[in-house]
Parts: sequence; structure tokens; C-alpha cells
Amino acid sequence: MTAIARSPSAGRVLAGVAGGVAVAALLAFRLAGHDGFATDPVGVLALAAGATGAAVAATRLAKVSNRRAGTLAAWLCAALLLYLVLAAWAVWGVTAGHPTAALAVAAWNSAWIPPLALMQLTASAAIRTGAKTPWTHPLLAAAIGAVTLADALLTTASEPFTGLPTIAPESWRTALEPVGALATLLGVLALLLVPVTLWRAALGSEGSARARIGVAAAGATAAPLTVCFCLLLAIARDPGAVEPSLGSVAFFVALAGASAFSTACALIAARGGVERRQVAIVVRGTGLAGAALAVIGTGTVIAAPGLRLGATSVAFLVAAVTVVVGGGAWAGTGRLARILAPQTPAAVNDKGLAAPAGGVTVTGLTPREAEVLAVLAEGASNAGIAAQLVVSERTVDAHLRAIFVKLGLTPDAETNRRVRATRIWLDHAAANQGPQGLSEAG
Repeated sequence: MTAIARSPSAGRVLAGVAGGVAVAALLAFRLAGHDGFATDPVGVLALAAGATGAAVAATRLAKVSNRRAGTLAAWLCAALLLYLVLAAWAVWGVTAGHPTAALAVAAWNSAWIPPLALMQLTASAAIRTGAKTPWTHPLLAAAIGAVTLADALLTTASEPFTGLPTIAPESWRTALEPVGALATLLGVLALLLVPVTLWRAALGSEGSARARIGVAAAGATAAPLTVCFCLLLAIARDPGAVEPSLGSVAFFVALAGASAFSTACALIAARGGVERRQVAIVVRGTGLAGAALAVIGTGTVIAAPGLRLGATSVAFLVAAVTVVVGGGAWAGTGRLARILAPQTPAAVNDKGLAAPAGGVTVTGLTPREAEVLAVLAEGASNAGIAAQLVVSERTVDAHLRAIFVKLGLTPDAETNRRVRATRIWLDHAAANQGPQGLSEAG
């Protein structure tokens, strides 16, 4: 057991075997006549595919020397597989009348929440080079943990497990319902922290730094979009506009797709040297997903029975909304992609830095100042440097002031010290590596 615990590959094999057994069990339950959405083959296979994609991304992230992002992607894979295992346990427990059925259903009912945080943490970690953990990460983990616990304890089981009691007594559930609602609200707000931080850092940066951070920001945005989709499905179910089983399967597919998208973005961002085409695909994909949610939400309201609109009117209105929102999203995200795309090819290494941190030094600079200058040479803003090196913007500002002093760059109305510092760094890199080294790095 000790050897297994110490071996990451053994852990992945065990997780894969458990997930495979769960998938087989769920499909077998389906063939045996269990028609609940938990055993729907489309949802089950979608989650399995999402877990596989996360596992592949974890392996590739480790190969590009980003072990932290690779580890988080592996945890995302494990979380999706755990969701399948809990689903199989819940179906078996209810079918067999086992005493653990209520516990299994409660755990399964909340197991979709942790993957949302892991999506964001993976995308965010892909651009980090500092040893510290950003303050947003533990805050996000704590908020999502609270939401998961509240959901497991207080949420009433839905179809096909209606009738099972909650883990907490009914008196507790009623008394703690406001606490659960508050935890959910805080969890939703926490899911906005990482994307907002990354988008701010990306839009304030230039060149390859802007592209890398922008791709990571798009990957982190997949989680709140998934939550929006979940909420829209919940709203649509009330008037009966979406059949419950169909809606739940659609959510499984959305969760799996968001996981694959966020890990793919993490891999692109971690590799460095992001291409214009990659930026366009990622940004437009995120924008169109948001537009689709807007159309679904508006269509749900338009088609609600209370409005008493005819089928033709509903079709025309939804079509009009689709054209307007979809067209606006296509144009807007195209512009955003052009803003984020690197304008000029930068001399970068496999970590995305403008010069290899280990091979280039500038006389008088500390190792940390050299790191700051290297990321500055990518075109990163102070926020972008802070995001990648996991330090505060105040710390970045202090390092830059020290760098300017040591490089003899005094304030001058006619020149930009950031540009001059970047030029010094790149010239020093060229002298240290030679033209061939820079060519290979680019």
C-alpha cells in the first residue's frame, strides 16, 4: 500500500480502473432497465471522455515542466471519475435498498461542484512560475468546499432518487437553509475571482504575455459558464420547458466539455509561444458559449407557458435573439482575439519567457529581479507579472524600481524605461546565447 501511495502512476491506474468499472456498471444498470439520467449513456460517456481529456492534459503539462498544473489536471480527472463512481454507488444502493443509499446519493448530488474549482486552478496554474500560491486559490478552494458540504448535507434528492432523506435531519435542513443559500452565493462569487484577475492581467499586458494569460483566463471562464448553464436548466425545469432527465444529461455533457476546454487552455498557455489561431479559437469558443447561454435563457423565458405565445412566435423570437446575440458575440470575440493575439514573434523558450532564466543574467540583478525583467520582456503588465510570479503588484513595482536603478534607467520624458529595460534584457540574451540560440528558442 505504501508503494502504491508513493507512485503517482499507480494512483492514476487505480483511478482509471475505478472509473472504468463505474462506467461499465452504469451502462449495465441502464441495460437492466434503470432509466434514470444517472445511467444515461450519453452523460456517462461524456464524463468519461472529459476525465480522459484531463488525464491526457495532466501528462502533457508535466512534460512541459509545469508540475503544479499537471497535478491539478490529474485531480480534475480524479474528480470526474469520482462523480461516476458515486453515481454507480448511488444507483446500486437505491436498487438494492442498501443503508448507504442516502449517503451515496448526497455525495453524488454534490460531487459536480469540486471540478469547477479544479478547472480554474488548472488554467491559472499553467501560467504561474512563482513558488507561492495566489491568494485567490485557497479562497476559491474554501468557498467551493463550503458549497459542496452544504449541498451534500442540505439538498433534497431529485429524480430518480426522490424520497430519500437528506443526511442532515429535516429540522437542521430548514434552520440551515439560509446558510446554505449564502454559501452557494459566496461560491458563485468565488468562481469569478480567478477569471477576473486573469482577464485584468491579460488586457493590461502586451505580446506573448497577453496571449498566454488571455488563454488561461478563457479556460478559467469555463467554470462560471457551466454554473450559468446549470442555473438556466434549473429555471427551465420549473415551467416544464425542459424534461428533467434531458436537462441533467445536457449538464453532464456541459461539465465534461468545460473540463476538456479548461485543461486544453492550460496546456496551450503552459507551452508558451501562443499562436494567433489558438487565441482566436479559445476566445471565440468562450464567447460563443456565453452567447449560447444567453439564447437559452432568453428562449426559456419566451417559451414559458405563462406568456401564452404561439409556437410560430416563439420560433421567430428565438431565431432573432440567436442572430443578434450570436452575431454580436462573433464580432466582439473576434476583436478581443485580435487584441490578445501576439503582434510580433517573441524570442521565447519553452516556458514562455523572453530569455532563458537560467542562461542569462544581467550584472547586479538578483535572481528574482531577473525573473521580473524576463516576464516584463514578454510584454506583461505589472498585473501580468504578478499573476505569473505569484507576487503582489506592489512587490512587482518595487522590483521594477530596483531594476531601473541598477540598469541606470533614470526617469525620462522622451523614453520609456520599461521598453529600454526590455531592450537591455533581449540584447543581453542575444549576447549570451547568440543568434542560433535565440532562433531555436523562438
